[in-house]
Amino acid sequence: MKAASRPAPPGGSEPAERTARRVLVVSADIGGGHDATGRALEERVHALWPGSRVGWVDTLNAMGPGVGRGFRRTYVTNVALTPWLYEFFWASLWRHRWFAAASKWFTGAWAGRRLVGAIEAFDPDLIVSTYPLGSAGLAWLRRHRGLDVPMGAWVSDFAPHPFWVYPQLDLNIVVHPSALPVAAVAAPGAPLGVCAPPVLDRFHPGDQVEAARRCGLDPERPPVVVACGSYGFGAVEEAIAALVGIGDAVQLLAVCGRNEGLADRLEALNTPPGRLVVRRWVDDMPTLLRAAQLLVTNAGGATALEAWATGTPVVMYRPIAAHGAANAALMTAAGLAETAQDPAALVACVRTWLVDRPPARLVEVPPGSFLPHLGLPALAHGRPPTEAAAPGGSRPGGRGPNGRPPSWPLRAQDAFFLHVQSPTVAQQIGAVLDLDPHPDGRPLTRADLTALLVRRLPAIATLRRRLVSRGRWRRPGWVVDRHADAAAHLDEVRVGSDDDGAVVVDRFWSQPLTLDRPPWRMLLVSGLPDGRTRVAVKLHHCLGDGLSAIGVLHRLMDAAGDRTPPRSTTPDTAAPTRAAADDRADAAVDPGRAPDRRGRPGDRSREVARQARLTARGLIRLATQGRAPGSPLNRPLSSPRRRLVTASLPAADVLRAARACGAHTSELMVALTAGALGRVHPAPAPRRLRAMFAVSVSPRRRAATHGNWTGAVSLDLPLERAATRDRVTAVRESLRAALVSGEAEAAGLVMRAMGALPAPLHAAAARRVYTSRNLNVIVSYMPAPFRTHRLAGASIRTATPVVALADGVPVGIGVLRCGLAFEIGVLLDESLADSGTAFVAALHADLAELLADVATVRGGNAVVPGGDDGDAAVGGGDPVADVAVPAGPAPSGVRRCV
Repeated sequence: MKAASRPAPPGGSEPAERTARRVLVVSADIGGGHDATGRALEERVHALWPGSRVGWVDTLNAMGPGVGRGFRRTYVTNVALTPWLYEFFWASLWRHRWFAAASKWFTGAWAGRRLVGAIEAFDPDLIVSTYPLGSAGLAWLRRHRGLDVPMGAWVSDFAPHPFWVYPQLDLNIVVHPSALPVAAVAAPGAPLGVCAPPVLDRFHPGDQVEAARRCGLDPERPPVVVACGSYGFGAVEEAIAALVGIGDAVQLLAVCGRNEGLADRLEALNTPPGRLVVRRWVDDMPTLLRAAQLLVTNAGGATALEAWATGTPVVMYRPIAAHGAANAALMTAAGLAETAQDPAALVACVRTWLVDRPPARLVEVPPGSFLPHLGLPALAHGRPPTEAAAPGGSRPGGRGPNGRPPSWPLRAQDAFFLHVQSPTVAQQIGAVLDLDPHPDGRPLTRADLTALLVRRLPAIATLRRRLVSRGRWRRPGWVVDRHADAAAHLDEVRVGSDDDGAVVVDRFWSQPLTLDRPPWRMLLVSGLPDGRTRVAVKLHHCLGDGLSAIGVLHRLMDAAGDRTPPRSTTPDTAAPTRAAADDRADAAVDPGRAPDRRGRPGDRSREVARQARLTARGLIRLATQGRAPGSPLNRPLSSPRRRLVTASLPAADVLRAARACGAHTSELMVALTAGALGRVHPAPAPRRLRAMFAVSVSPRRRAATHGNWTGAVSLDLPLERAATRDRVTAVRESLRAALVSGEAEAAGLVMRAMGALPAPLHAAAARRVYTSRNLNVIVSYMPAPFRTHRLAGASIRTATPVVALADGVPVGIGVLRCGLAFEIGVLLDESLADSGTAFVAALHADLAELLADVATVRGGNAVVPGGDDGDAAVGGGDPVADVAVPAGPAPSGVRRCV
């Protein structure tokens, strides 16, 4: 038997590029092994790529209501009561290749279709699967939907079987070289690799006596741990009865997991005092395994791998059917375990090991067999695995409908903005960044930006998405290019010392994006005074909304002076940190690992009913609100030429004014916008303008980098001349009423319903809706902190958002909190270019008027209403909403999108 410590992975130095990634763990709550492997991978992700986001999805829960419960019940029944049936199914997978192929196709199609929502919501750059049905779903998605982000499967059993291994995945990782031939037979041509046991770093050899003391065991007697997984399967009672007979020379500790009946029966045994210790669920398994001199188990899954990593010898007693027997046989053949099939053999094995103490039969692992860091860098960077795929075993491209390569269909909300683009209205959003020189005084160069993009693009799938046609009647689709030419997306224009670069930036926003490559572009404006530079970044609106654009920018940036050590999550021993909880809540996936993560059906039903009522109210509001007011502001856009006007308002002044009005900064900024529009375009009629205002319907269930996930509400902006404070009050009441009306939810439903139409009809409906018939102006408020960020080593001074226009809507206004100021970007059609300067002046005048009013009121000792300071909603982390409401009292039902 091999009593070896965890093998040290060769070449274990950290990879040079530590770009944060979005990693989705596809697991399942069926036993504890799949989640245990996922936790080990999550821990290594945070160590390799600090700041990464890790999301989790339970495959069984995703497959439908009740599926997880049904699969768990079937599994327990088969193993405990009908092992012959389980063995028959297992043997059939190996004996009949057609049966394995049919089973994998059926479960893959089922799981793959149901995993689509979680994958779209999280927008992963890397997907790791620890559950066979999840791997089957990912393989199906690659064949049929063109899902081409790196995907790997980690076999958490010692012996793989046909359901574990897939040629369509980039890497299938086993835990020992002896498992490679088995995996190769299970799925010929599959790319294979070997990693060290995928367990948490806390599973390592250590002081056995100290570990026994911490576990409350007698250090004078050798402990033998009997642990058979979270279900406590197998002949546990038989093993305990046999081992108790050895006498006081051995101290037995039974770990029953969640099998309460087994624990009760063992506690009721009439054994001599101190000879048997019964534990239920154990939180500190690493210490317990370090204390043990021998582990008796029955399946060869996660518990056996943890023992191997800890250096604890393993005895497999009467392995459970199918995968348990296969694991035991392969571990025994590899010299990592011994197998006993009856009580006498078990007692003899334990006596021999603990009393006679022969030298361990060490089996040397060939140098270089293990991929470093559990194989994650090999998957992320496309390095060759230990065992390359056989010829013909590369990822099959396949053919989709009409003979086209498979592609991932755009969501209806994303296709909407592709359909509404026209020769004169380019749907592109983004930001303009003003940057200081590097700390050494050197200005930012094209070479700096190119090098940054070369490093970051492999980890940002959003910037490698390319549009493809899926046929005349179907929505367009995505393919994700494995490699992107950074230089092809970057332009540089050098201006003279007396030129501020405004004309160059206007021309950049006037040029539509090319759709035959990933639809985004960057412009570097160099030659500005004092070594400053300007970088404009634009993305097609079908790539995402304003929050998505800001999320992409954040992923290109570095936090200035960030020396945060790698975060390691240990959810089995400590409460997760807020950052870790935010990571898991970032996607529409199961945020935790606990057994109760499936939630209560009653709570889910009540939430569904509440959402249905809210959406019904919103549909009524949409149906009865009528057309937008006719306004001379709205006119056909005759050319694609645009002008970008920027403004900056001191954050201290804005926050002070918002507090005085009892409003959130978003409400104040909308009110200032309304006042400026009224000053610039005075007219007897209309007295109001209808603004489309983006709101996050469910900020905890959205990606930070890809897709249009925000809803929208219609907001009537008052234009008549009035005191600024009164206008703020009117906007505040109107916005809060819109937030609780259900309009945002209803608008999202309508957009999804339009997506069910054939593509030509979807396009016609989108063009009819997104026009001046229904809106006069577009306003977007995006909280996002840029206080301490750098781009390619240069500090960011300001970040100004840019929003897209619509047919007949020549004004788009974006507001972004950036450090000590609120930056405002006003994109104008060339017909309104001359009004930009007046609009900015009107903003400053209205804010000054409000501040003067505040000062007057304070001078009169009036009580100033309490409000938030803005940061309560604007926050110090990733942006979570396009609009938020104050932290103080709010109308019932108002969503706090913070």
